[in-house]
Amino acid sequence: MSGRTLFVTGSDTGVGKTFVSCAFAHALRARGWRVAVCKPVETGVETSPHDALALRAAAGDTAPLEDICPYRLRAPLAPSVAAAAEGVVIEPERLAALLVRRARGADVLLVEGAGGLLVPLSGTTTFLDLAVRLQLPLVIVGANRLGTINHCALTARVAAAAGLIVPGFVLSQPSPITDPSSATNAETISTLTGLSCLGVLPYLPGPASAAALLRWPLEAPSTPPGQP
Repeated sequence: MSGRTLFVTGSDTGVGKTFVSCAFAHALRARGWRVAVCKPVETGVETSPHDALALRAAAGDTAPLEDICPYRLRAPLAPSVAAAAEGVVIEPERLAALLVRRARGADVLLVEGAGGLLVPLSGTTTFLDLAVRLQLPLVIVGANRLGTINHCALTARVAAAAGLIVPGFVLSQPSPITDPSSATNAETISTLTGLSCLGVLPYLPGPASAAALLRWPLEAPSTPPGQP
């Protein structure tokens, strides 16, 4: 896959992956880059896929919803479990082909996972397997609270063991409540894992306001913005 693709994974669920992905999208659009987004699977969808629609709006991505979020499932469960409940089979091959195609049509493709790296897509196939198959560089998002050191370090080690490039991590603040660990989590994670901290986000009203607080971890597109 192109070096213009970034996979955003979480250390857990509810840690701010969508918020950070949208913030990256806002930052890249501000540079004049064409941004494509993909949320391969979204669960807990009762009427519309909230996360996928937020990503599409942040990126200004005009692709059909089927290309942005091909699997939309009702049950708020792991993708493979939610799919089984509806008689749906998630096809990793279909997802891989979709990501390759979408990356060709943009300066940057942002891919947001569901939960963490080892969340199952189908059977024993996980998001990690999809990332390895396409050699997607990934950014780890963790909530800036007690426990995030262990969660981020575990995710980093699993990714490294699989041979993936991890440019860095972002700590988000999903709620206005902070605890004493928030002042030292980023430095401790960097020391423990050797990863760069790409941003520590305070509790903010929206991702657009977080864009300037993030550092884009990959090289700029080699072609001018808007060129394929």
